[in-house]
Amino acid sequence: MPANAASRAAARLALPVWALLACFATGAATADTRAWPQHPIKIVAAQQAGSATDNLARLMADALETQLGVPVTVENRAGAGGKIGAEAVARATPDGYTLLVGGTSNLVIAAATEPELRYDPRKDFVAVGRFAQVPFGFAVHAAVPARTLGELVELARAKPGTLTYVSLGPATSTGFGTRMFLKEAGIDMLAVEYKGIASAIPDLLSGRVDLILNEVALLAQHSASGRVRVLAIADTKRSARRPSGPTTAEQGFARVTTAPWYGLLAPAGTPPDVQKRLAAAYDAAVRTPAVRSRIEALGYDPIVDSPGQFANVLRDDIAAIRAIAAGGSHAPAR
Repeated sequence: MPANAASRAAARLALPVWALLACFATGAATADTRAWPQHPIKIVAAQQAGSATDNLARLMADALETQLGVPVTVENRAGAGGKIGAEAVARATPDGYTLLVGGTSNLVIAAATEPELRYDPRKDFVAVGRFAQVPFGFAVHAAVPARTLGELVELARAKPGTLTYVSLGPATSTGFGTRMFLKEAGIDMLAVEYKGIASAIPDLLSGRVDLILNEVALLAQHSASGRVRVLAIADTKRSARRPSGPTTAEQGFARVTTAPWYGLLAPAGTPPDVQKRLAAAYDAAVRTPAVRSRIEALGYDPIVDSPGQFANVLRDDIAAIRAIAAGGSHAPAR
């Protein structure tokens, strides 16, 4: 047989072989996906150890490990108000092995107020579900002679630009919420920036910074020792865990509400069958009495959102914070 004829014959024979190999490859990929998870899963907590993000990421890791039967670890990637960790997960391989516990700061406030944000919370992630909301409150160091928000406002007006407040970045619940209060009150205070709440608390306790807006449960621990004084719960209704604590609304600041939530997300492009198994594991986990009890023991409020409900909340809250930042009055209904 001439050389060119032999080549054509070989090529004709090769085509079915490559097609068969492609079928095998597709089948293998599908089988691998359906077998998910086959090795450890990592949850990124985009804040320091000891933060609400970290506490909840570790709780979720334990819960998912029980449901899925593989190790689930937590990696802290703090910085930029949670944006560094969120961006890392947005760029991760979408195979279900890298997840994010994200919250109001890096998913809502950052998206609503930072046009140059390098990820889109609605496009770069798939929502699995929200599972906790964290009551926030305003507190001052015990040496600050204010027992109400009104007294704090009077003090700030008498000494403009001298009182200080904790900020974890302008696009965080702590930073954005405090600036919202200052704007409503018409006062000026100096922001002191911290990488995370674990770095800020020692300065609050020592009196190196005057005001903080953060977790009610965390503030209550330190108010019990007399080193800080809680002035208000940043909500329209009193907290069940601190019923004696007046709210910002009761003190004349009804628009100043901050109650960040936290949820589980995966990178966009995660295979649908993996998303389905992950959502089922999440749902089973957050409905167990043990997980609910652990969330409540932290001083947080449990939530059980489906992926669709979480996606809707994300959409609505971004719109609400964008309106607030623009000077509107449409606040998140949480």
